[in-house]
Amino acid sequence: MDREILLKQSNLEVSYDTTNKIMYCTWLGFQNKEKIINSGEKIIELLKSTKCGKVLNDNTSVSGPWQDAAEWTAKTWFPQMEKAGLKYFAWVFSPNIFAELSAQKAKPESEIVSTFHSVYDAEQWLKSNQVIYND
Repeated sequence: MDREILLKQSNLEVSYDTTNKIMYCTWLGFQNKEKIINSGEKIIELLKSTKCGKVLNDNTSVSGPWQDAAEWTAKTWFPQMEKAGLKYFAWVFSPNIFAELSAQKAKPESEIVSTFHSVYDAEQWLKSNQVIYND
């Protein structure tokens, strides 16, 4: 698997698996609303530029709650992600219960979002779903 690093900052690393056409968003440490909104907007731009339809959103390294950004994530970010071409979103929850509760609160009612407790299971789900790319 070839992964190209697209973004690296203190709270988020985004890479792109060119073979499987999966964007990996690995969130790190404590998050707050400002960090999430700024990072979320960057992810939207990267999704557009890569024309990627699959995202693995890895929260396994997130520490603590971030519920102040949950409503923005569900009601603003996800619709913008879908508009940018998102077809499948695998969300791997943090083992931190407070971070997981925030993620559950932010999860929209959408058939394109599935939740997991392991990166491997999330990858397998994304690989099993086909996206038609119009290059």
